[in-house]
Amino acid sequence: MSESLYTEIIIDEGKNPQNHGTIENPDISHHDSNPTCGDQITLQMSIKDELIADVKWHRHTEEGKTAEDRNKNCTICMACTSVLTQMIKGKDLDYARNLKKEELLSELGLEYLLKQSPIRIKCALLSLKVLKFGLYSYLAKKLKDSSSLDNLKEEAAHLY
Repeated sequence: MSESLYTEIIIDEGKNPQNHGTIENPDISHHDSNPTCGDQITLQMSIKDELIADVKWHRHTEEGKTAEDRNKNCTICMACTSVLTQMIKGKDLDYARNLKKEELLSELGLEYLLKQSPIRIKCALLSLKVLKFGLYSYLAKKLKDSSSLDNLKEEAAHLY
């Protein structure tokens, strides 16, 4: 028997996503999309004293799209993004950097997606991918020496 994709938390977070919006002058802003389903998000963070002081996300859209088009991320993507932002807000950068996909999926009761649904796993993990790329880009800019940058690149290469 397969698990339902739409658990109560997925439905609730999809209908009432947390931390949706934008941050004026964010320290980190990264956008990515899932071409298989059309999901796309931009994740923005304000960093204060190595803590994620604020985090917001929104669907990035092209000019000329209607309001309805702007909110067409799938429920799983929106719910995972909402929960991810709740997990990292107020946490230090190392917590976010070390956050594993299994932890995010577990928060939503979606651990089984890793084996059962390779297409839907991309929806579920888009926000984590955006977080990691944005965070690693931010950290890379702050590094002073090339050996630290090489170590960071090596670490980033093994994210997925």
